[in-house]
Amino acid sequence: MLLVALGDTHIPGRAAEIPLPLLEFLRDKRPDAILFTGDATERDTLLLLERMAPLYTVRGNMDNVEAPREQRLEFRGKRLLLIHGHQFGRGNYTALVEYARGFDLLVCGHTHRQESFEREGVLVVNPGSATGAWGAIASREKSFTTIVINGGVEVTEYVVKGDGIQSKRPEGKDQA
Repeated sequence: MLLVALGDTHIPGRAAEIPLPLLEFLRDKRPDAILFTGDATERDTLLLLERMAPLYTVRGNMDNVEAPREQRLEFRGKRLLLIHGHQFGRGNYTALVEYARGFDLLVCGHTHRQESFEREGVLVVNPGSATGAWGAIASREKSFTTIVINGGVEVTEYVVKGDGIQSKRPEGKDQA
């Protein structure tokens, strides 16, 4: 099962659109679901993603769209908590992991910084910002993350580089 985690697009306030290489990746890979970590800021972004795969989304602190504050999901026996994360402060993973106790995976956003790590038995995935949005004039790396669930869980971080997608895996292999 292939899940794609992305979020913090901030369209149109801080970015114009989801990068074309990311949209092509979604079309080519045909994920089983997209996990959107919030801060779409407008509904059109979510409508586009809904056409590509089943979409699970949460409301971010900058959203003007109706969405739940969190989603409790299960994929192939793995319990997953999807939450933006602003409720606990920027990057307060200690509080987030405590809140996610009992889940196998925590997928969150808000920091715009791509990170994946395990803490206290919870696999934490923050896909960063799919558009590289940050402040009004600054931008960060455009990033997203895949989660493959087939017995175990495999996480791969990706960045958009020019007209392509690059895996951040040390060996450079695309596992999705």
